[in-house]
Amino acid sequence: MPTTQRTAPALMSSGSLARSAGLTVDTLRHYERIGLLAPPVRTSGDHRRYPPEALERLTFIRIGQRLGLRLEEIKALLDACDDTTDCPVGTTERVLRQRIAEVDEQIRQMTALRGRLMLAVSRIETHGDDITTILDEPPPPLPQPPAAPRQRN
Repeated sequence: MPTTQRTAPALMSSGSLARSAGLTVDTLRHYERIGLLAPPVRTSGDHRRYPPEALERLTFIRIGQRLGLRLEEIKALLDACDDTTDCPVGTTERVLRQRIAEVDEQIRQMTALRGRLMLAVSRIETHGDDITTILDEPPPPLPQPPAAPRQRN
């Protein structure tokens, strides 16, 4: 009966992995430095060689980035997944909910900034060339809705 030899999975060079993941080699090295990517094995010529799992990890990182997660948040998820055989849903949900809350706050801040910009534009329209007082003077009073007529008893 013939025997089959199991071969080790093919290792990828930095360039090959970077191309496959749509990244640069510098990005791979950065991810390695900050602990997102495990240090690869080295050849006798000191070239990096990455296992196939590195591409899966980079795909996970890219998905996290598309969701607006910061690298430290992605690292927390990867670390949680590394500690178990299955990525814990609770950790993922907590990180995503926290990011949603941060995005909501950013939206609130941007809405307030938009209001200030709109006020500046309206003041430019009423002040002509004198832009020095655009933001210094208090905002004009908001228009009041017409008063409802009083009813007699």
